[in-house]
Amino acid sequence: MNGLRVTELLAEKLSVEFPPVALLFVEEPPAGVPALGKESPSFCTLWRMAEGQVFYASAEQHLGCAIGGMVSGFVPQEGNLFQLGALLQEMCEEGEDPYQEIAQAARFSARNGGVVYGPLWKFPLQPQLVLLWASLPQLGVLQEVTGSIMWRNNPQGATFTRPACSVLAIADAHGKAAMSLGCIGMRAYTKVPPQYMLIALPGGQLDRLQEGLEQKQDAQERLRLYEERLRTGQARG
Repeated sequence: MNGLRVTELLAEKLSVEFPPVALLFVEEPPAGVPALGKESPSFCTLWRMAEGQVFYASAEQHLGCAIGGMVSGFVPQEGNLFQLGALLQEMCEEGEDPYQEIAQAARFSARNGGVVYGPLWKFPLQPQLVLLWASLPQLGVLQEVTGSIMWRNNPQGATFTRPACSVLAIADAHGKAAMSLGCIGMRAYTKVPPQYMLIALPGGQLDRLQEGLEQKQDAQERLRLYEERLRTGQARG
């Protein structure tokens, strides 16, 4: 896998606007990777920071958002139910149970010391996960390249809005690309426009992505067709 090549292909073939970000959970800071020198308000904020620099963020730097801290495995659910429930209450529709949402949310179970983040094109380690922001037409081409993206017929519910960061844990657990529509908290923290959805891709799938994009000669034409059908209301692929 060549992170620079994959990044170039995503820009060339899919016109991806945001650079893909890589991450790796680690027990301790790797040699030569600088530590993040400031606090972060959320798990998802770290993803945007990583678009331009490689850094190590400790477990404590994932605690700005209790939900992100829980999903990343750095905050135990026990003892934090009230705070988690209050946050999810803001995301839930009337009549929904935020505590059921907490119980069902996918999360990382391993206890690590922190996470290494950085842009895929210069990530110095083997990525555990790669995050992409894709529009609906871009997502259509990505599915053609990577195979099925978990967004239906999936008991874990990989297509969902909240919490968006759970899509990382789902992709990691199942070894398949997974998608989130993005929760309100993620939108507020990352400032990513609503037309872009979050894709989490396991590091082990990057070779397939690179090969598929290299072989895909009609990607721009496929994007044009998807966009045209969206404009004209034609649903058939």
